[in-house]
Amino acid sequence: MERKPHATGVEIHLIERVKQLRAKKGISQAELAYFLDVSAGFIGHVESSKGRAKYNLNMLVKLKQILECEYEDLLP
Repeated sequence: MERKPHATGVEIHLIERVKQLRAKKGISQAELAYFLDVSAGFIGHVESSKGRAKYNLNMLVKLKQILECEYEDLLP
């Protein structure tokens, strides 16, 4: 049986961009978790290549504000 990837190409792109922008702004995983109202462990799971957790559309709106960027900066 073939194993499906945990994330699509778009989701992987979003995760990597958030990680890059978060680091550039000096925001820790714990701080981002606080701003998104999720646990720090959730952010760790999202950023882990083996994690199944993903950002959702509600978080995308908050990420745009937190990272002070445009949607085009986050999406492919």
